[in-house]
Amino acid sequence: MTVRGYPHGTPHEVTPPGDAVVARVRGLRFTYGGARAAALDGVDLDVRAGEVLVLEGPSGGGKSTLLRSLAGLVPDFHGGVLGGSVEVAGMDALRQPPAALGGAVGMVFQDPEAQAVLGTVERDVAFGPANAGMPAAEIARRVDGALRAAGASHLRDRRIEALSSGERQRVAIAGVLARGPRLLLLDEPTSQLDAQAAADLARALRELADAGTAVVITEHRAERVRPIADRVLAVCCGQVGPAAPDEATGEPPAPCTATAPPAARAEGIVAGHDGRHVLRGASLVLVPGRVTALTGPNGSGKSTLLRALAGLHCPTDGRVLLGDEDVSALPPELRFPRLGMVPQDPGRHLLTERVDDEIAVALRAQGITGDLRDARIAAVADDLELGHLLDRHPLDLSVGERERVALAAILVADPAVLVLDEPTRGMDPSRKRALAHLIRRRAAEGAAVLVATHDGPFAVAAADEVLEMVNGDAVPTGLPPTSLLHA
Repeated sequence: MTVRGYPHGTPHEVTPPGDAVVARVRGLRFTYGGARAAALDGVDLDVRAGEVLVLEGPSGGGKSTLLRSLAGLVPDFHGGVLGGSVEVAGMDALRQPPAALGGAVGMVFQDPEAQAVLGTVERDVAFGPANAGMPAAEIARRVDGALRAAGASHLRDRRIEALSSGERQRVAIAGVLARGPRLLLLDEPTSQLDAQAAADLARALRELADAGTAVVITEHRAERVRPIADRVLAVCCGQVGPAAPDEATGEPPAPCTATAPPAARAEGIVAGHDGRHVLRGASLVLVPGRVTALTGPNGSGKSTLLRALAGLHCPTDGRVLLGDEDVSALPPELRFPRLGMVPQDPGRHLLTERVDDEIAVALRAQGITGDLRDARIAAVADDLELGHLLDRHPLDLSVGERERVALAAILVADPAVLVLDEPTRGMDPSRKRALAHLIRRRAAEGAAVLVATHDGPFAVAAADEVLEMVNGDAVPTGLPPTSLLHA
């Protein structure tokens, strides 16, 4: 099965030549408990020292499960039926306890919010080397190098809980890099990084591979990591095969000319964390029928502004209006469903043990039951391709699938204002296009939509206008969404 070659190598086979194989997978099959279909179905794969291997494919296709298997986390942490073999650094990864692989394998998960161990950045990054008993001087050297490689040196003295999700992602990456693993596994590592941070990380990963580390990356934003790849493979329906051609971007939507009164607006918002203001007089207006993309580097205040709009972060100055009412004066039951927000880390906010029950939470709050409830759930599940997952436990789903469940749980209530924070995390290109179409449709039906995103092609497909966080304010760029195409 020959795969296209990339700048750092000629075309390779699924099993690369040479003796320096760090990981060997043979006949790997795994089915999560309660699932009908196998997440992995007969995977054969070798990963060698010094290569960057990129795994692409649809959400739920098996990419994350394959990485977890290489890290020794399947089946111990997830449960299910397992077959085949996985050997990593000469150890049986399926039968050794995960701790036994800790010195050889490092993994950065899709949800870095759950990966921190200690309260400050420097201590958290130092945890792995310290736990391995390294001398203090070596720990300091590794922390410095890892923070620099992850673009997080400026965060060294910050508290983890005060970081944005993009900043937490950088710290999680640094924490794994500091341990110096022979096999480095990264699950959607650029999903919350701005363009410059993503480019810096890609360069650092290429340097690690050139020094001998085996690097395996799953990524939906293929354009960010393909240039450093030695091999690109597709994982779909639990199997590994040749990578598909690059996805076409498609045409941007026609601009919206809605002139309705504002559905929501922020006026002179000043807000931050731990006494440090990231918003310094931020203002914006959201109009029915219009999709606004909010861009800016990690830590610039995008998420803080979205949380202030949703009434989840109290500003020290300024105000947020929903229609003509001050959000701070509205109890939660009156803010929602008028305004619905999907945060960056939806897995934290899933409440029930079945997907259909999760989607129904908002309907119960609205008093919607019976046939109307079922019809609303079916409609939003169809829009987001969740129909086959309705009886699954939300936490057994991939991050991309959980993102769609969290989105469904908001959309089912038909909010007048829809606020989405990095909604494409964990989504493959086809589902990103479907989500852009869905957002456009909701706007055409009268919703005002705000999307904070680093995903330029998605913003091109969805947005009417672009705002950028500059010095703590949301500033119109004066450019069409197509300006983000290569962001």
